[in-house]
Amino acid sequence: MRGIYTMNRYVILMIMLLLPLHAFGADEIRFKHDRSLYADDKGVGLKQPEGVACSKDRLAIADTGNGRLVLYSLQAGEPKGGTEIKLPQVIYPVRVAMSSKGDLFVLDERQRKVARLSPDGAFKQYVETAGAPTEGMVVPAGISLDGNDNLYLLDSLGGRVLVFGDDGKYQRQMVFPKVYGFISDLAVNSKGTVFLVDSVKHEVYSTATNTQAFQPINEKLKDNMNFASNITVDDKGLLYITDQNSGSIVVVGQDGAIRRLFSMGWNEGTLRYPAQLCINTDGDLFVADRANNRVQLFKPLK
Repeated sequence: MRGIYTMNRYVILMIMLLLPLHAFGADEIRFKHDRSLYADDKGVGLKQPEGVACSKDRLAIADTGNGRLVLYSLQAGEPKGGTEIKLPQVIYPVRVAMSSKGDLFVLDERQRKVARLSPDGAFKQYVETAGAPTEGMVVPAGISLDGNDNLYLLDSLGGRVLVFGDDGKYQRQMVFPKVYGFISDLAVNSKGTVFLVDSVKHEVYSTATNTQAFQPINEKLKDNMNFASNITVDDKGLLYITDQNSGSIVVVGQDGAIRRLFSMGWNEGTLRYPAQLCINTDGDLFVADRANNRVQLFKPLK
């Protein structure tokens, strides 16, 4: 009986991983588990990683529990290396973003600062909020970059999003919706549309470029999210939201269609309290699988 139960769980898992998302248009979206990253190139294991950022040829992991970054190259879609970057200026990294030039922006939760690093991981500077309208302390809770490498900083205490140019200078701010619960993360597409995810009200808000007003994008999200933690958007306009308490990822299409991928678990291809995720131009999906002390790579199936 135990063998049958195990087999049934495996079959269910494979069905969920390969579930086609017909509602998103002509192209089906399906993923398969490719591999998991557990350690750096010296065998030091990841510990509760919360952040990932990726491009076509690079992957950066915020290895939160170890207070460091781990950098991989992607060769033909395969992670290689795993160089440790440990800096006194970054002691508790939780989110990471990668610019088109390869610079890394790292959110340090304990210091409440965002550090900018060179592509090889050398510290360059902190992002300064000078010039921004301030009413007390700025508490960064999320970061994202648009197609022009402008930095969008989620200020949870100030109830706003601060925007900085690639030169580091403050540009503008956007205030949160008038009524919200807890905004946990943000994502920005290449055109500058900003998306906010509300973990308490189970909603996603969006706004067009250079506007102030955020609006809910889909009322049905309330029935499909438990406790959302992170959000990203791919180059097709699909939103990927980690639902940490259910160990799944909610995918939202441009037409508002919703699908849930993966499930809670310890096995390869399942997630436990997932955090940040990223998708590169090849469609590869990387997920910081925090409670399983690993980062998982899922490949798209065409």
